[in-house]
Amino acid sequence: MRHKKLKSRFWYKPKALFDPWMRKVDDRILSGYIRMNHFGKFDDFVEKNMNLDWNTKRAALDASPYVVALTSYTGPQRLFICSGTIVNSYGANGNFFATILTSATLLRCPTTEDSVAEDIKVDVYLFDRSVCEGEILGYDFHHNVAAIRIKSDVQLQTAVIGNLDDNMECHARFGDTSFHLGRYRDTPTCQRLIKLCPGMAVIALGRYFDDPYHIMAAPGELMAEDSKLDCGELVIACSEITKNGIGGPLINYSGCVIGLNFYSEARTPFLPINIALKCLEHLLNYREVPRPWIGLELSDLDIIELGELEKLIHSSPDTLSGVLVRKVELRSPASDAGICTEDLIIQIDGKHVGSPLEFTSVLLDKAKEPREVIVKRAGSITPLKLTVLPQSAGKLNRWPVPKELRSNLFY
Repeated sequence: MRHKKLKSRFWYKPKALFDPWMRKVDDRILSGYIRMNHFGKFDDFVEKNMNLDWNTKRAALDASPYVVALTSYTGPQRLFICSGTIVNSYGANGNFFATILTSATLLRCPTTEDSVAEDIKVDVYLFDRSVCEGEILGYDFHHNVAAIRIKSDVQLQTAVIGNLDDNMECHARFGDTSFHLGRYRDTPTCQRLIKLCPGMAVIALGRYFDDPYHIMAAPGELMAEDSKLDCGELVIACSEITKNGIGGPLINYSGCVIGLNFYSEARTPFLPINIALKCLEHLLNYREVPRPWIGLELSDLDIIELGELEKLIHSSPDTLSGVLVRKVELRSPASDAGICTEDLIIQIDGKHVGSPLEFTSVLLDKAKEPREVIVKRAGSITPLKLTVLPQSAGKLNRWPVPKELRSNLFY
């Protein structure tokens, strides 16, 4: 409930103080507050989320039935609050069940970050304000993904999953970043192919964790920059959410879910839905997600500096797509395969790759098997055999620990 201003001789407050009930505050105070661990409503603290246009409201309302709020407890103590997406709903033995995709931060132990809190309980709040008890189906701290199941009285509406374009042309323009789609069974899918590219209009959604459990929306655009978090698969939107929106969906204006939201200052890093659903499928089928390791540090051509890009074009004039090899670890599968620094990887297993994320999609499907990698080196095409190995134990919990000036992807 919003506080009313008192009409008395004590009505004023010094400008230096921050009143969380005020709609507009000094930008310096606002930016300082946003960096704090707060879980408020999107529009209470971010001015551009106020007075949303009708198209944004309509898209958010269409998505509302499958956006949930989640609260976790360890014993009587509240552990974390966030949002989630209903990606599957089905009936069995006269009952209805739904699978929710969210962030593994919901379950993370506050003292030991690579484990689940003890005596944990999860409450899930639906769009009609009803609450369900959540059952943990699986989690993966490496990709920060968790699967929660609930039992409901009726079959619930599920998200429409974005049909991300997996057809990368080797002559595609820079900025046309497309990703491989790993479809999730029994989930409606957008019929039109969606190509993720900088400037694309998106909306980050969440559900407020307290009564009346409102839907929240933060409009923005995709950005051609790195998240500076230790997870190279993340893409960036300039939407501004609060931590209550962690785990919620990122949608386009057609209502298709294209990512799983996380939190950073003044922007929203998100895990593209194809990677999130691949993780979910592994969790449901095998209770774990493979962590492939080949010993490569890669860069997307979209984010490398202009001078470096010019040098690359001079050495390979017909180069218009691929991923650049920044670094190769000694005694790694990549070094054993003969991959070198400044190589441009253009194919893996016959599939053109235009981003590190596409490369990751292929690696997540199989491990411990030889893969054919095509690299371009000084204008020449070289086929190589690469064997993928499991990630070492020391790198299992790589994210969301931030890394300064992180601009590349390390496998």
